Amino acid sequence: MKFVFKVIVFFIMVLAVGCASTSAPEITSEQIKELDAIVNSKSFEFKARWARPLVTSSLNSVANAGLLPQGSTINNIDLVGNNNYLRMNGDSVVAYFPYFGERQLGGTAYLGSNNAIEFEGVPGNMKINKNEKGYMVAFDIKHKTETFQVNAQLFPNKKSNININSTHRFPISYIGNFEKTEEQLH
Repeated sequence: MKFVFKVIVFFIMVLAVGCASTSAPEITSEQIKELDAIVNSKSFEFKARWARPLVTSSLNSVANAGLLPQGSTINNIDLVGNNNYLRMNGDSVVAYFPYFGERQLGGTAYLGSNNAIEFEGVPGNMKINKNEKGYMVAFDIKHKTETFQVNAQLFPNKKSNININSTHRFPISYIGNFEKTEEQLH
């Protein structure tokens, strides 16, 4: 009877430890000052580690055919080895991201064109707001016939999430890191 009681207590303890919530990482004042400086300079580069497309039946078919990169799932695609970036320098941005998802427009508009998300220029409706997590950078930008709405959350630990909505494609998110840069946009 004592053995059964000890086993039950052991399992309850393991369950309690396993279900305990993790605390948020400690953010230092140095990280906050560095983030403020990067955002105020408007000079940084984001590189994505993961793409998170909107899961649709077509994307399910791609995953079922085994066409996703090694280590990827249908809603979390590994971008190691894929060139991708969003660079901001002053009032200009340039971006190139591989796109995984569905287009909303058909026809001949994309024959012979790159399927990636690409844009370059001076964005419209630029908003930079400080919030409890870091900074939210939002803007609109047009490339050829497509318009993108970009929302980037920048965190003090130099991690970032970027959500991109398009007039021609289903939404997609990218998760990665950013750093201050003195480089030109190209």
